[in-house]
Amino acid sequence: MKKTLIALSVLAAMSGAAQAQSNVTIYGVVDMAFQAESNGAGKKYAIDGGEQAGSRIGFKGSEDLGGGLKAIFALEAGIWTDTGASQGGLTFGRQSWVGLTGDFGTVKAGRQYTPQFYFYDAVDPFDLGFTSGHAGSYLSGGKPVNASTSTGGVFGFLTSNTAWRVNNSVSYQSANIQGFSAMALYGAGEFAGDNSAGRSVGISGQYAAGPVYVGAVYYKANDAIAKGNGIKTVLLGGTYDFGVAKAALGYATEKSDDSTLNTKGYTLGVTVPVTAADNILATAARLKDDYANGSSTQLAIGATHALSKRTNLYTSASRVSNDSNVNGAGLAASNGAKDYVFNFGILHSF
Repeated sequence: MKKTLIALSVLAAMSGAAQAQSNVTIYGVVDMAFQAESNGAGKKYAIDGGEQAGSRIGFKGSEDLGGGLKAIFALEAGIWTDTGASQGGLTFGRQSWVGLTGDFGTVKAGRQYTPQFYFYDAVDPFDLGFTSGHAGSYLSGGKPVNASTSTGGVFGFLTSNTAWRVNNSVSYQSANIQGFSAMALYGAGEFAGDNSAGRSVGISGQYAAGPVYVGAVYYKANDAIAKGNGIKTVLLGGTYDFGVAKAALGYATEKSDDSTLNTKGYTLGVTVPVTAADNILATAARLKDDYANGSSTQLAIGATHALSKRTNLYTSASRVSNDSNVNGAGLAASNGAKDYVFNFGILHSF
């Protein structure tokens, strides 16, 4: 008995020492919603997961290496909560990286978020979720313009190059110097004999201090199949928090190397804190493709209500109006048609 107590005491001491040097956090999000969509192709009703934010479970941690240097990592699995399936059939499809951080900044390698993701997250009042990015997905005669999903926020509507995450990548995030910071990312295509195929390169700069955020992003993604072709994306935007409301302004332009995609778009948005628990969100966006000679407009309004620090209800209604040269993917909105999406859901984080 005495030997057992001694052994347990030693294990407890070792555990305490290990925890003093490193830590691991388990976290997650569970999101479910009712969604109704209607356009020229018909109506669809669904119980979907990940409308406000993608459901996930993750592990993140750090180890103090001394001298201000830390080892960091994240493994994050996306989950379709309506079916229990993994996101994209990947085990850790949202994030899987390891890195070092210190006074010099942060270096990470693996599958990780791109510079434009952080820009979208800062500028879009809907945080990349629960509004229609559907119609306008394709411009007749042009390349795909937006993801063929019914939600994706205002930048899911404005850009096709919405690569939120990149495989086989290394990134550098600078330290924050009086509000200024920068990020650079390189994603290897890993195609033998052609280092440019599937390659991604992104850089960004931002200023964030007090009520002000201003950011700019350049991102180039090369096609892995049509070698020699790629899409360049430039993003500019910012927000200002007036206290009674937070205003957002964004601009996006995209152009393909083969000149079959040439789009310009802009968005205006606002977040209004009505009470400590309630927010009203609204955006308006316009997209124009010079190659296809087509354009599309998105309008969205939504609200969130916090039940606690970790649980909230949300709802939104959005409309996308296509002109005669524009149509959508998925539940396809025909040329000149309108796409309507309504959501009501609940999100819990842990």
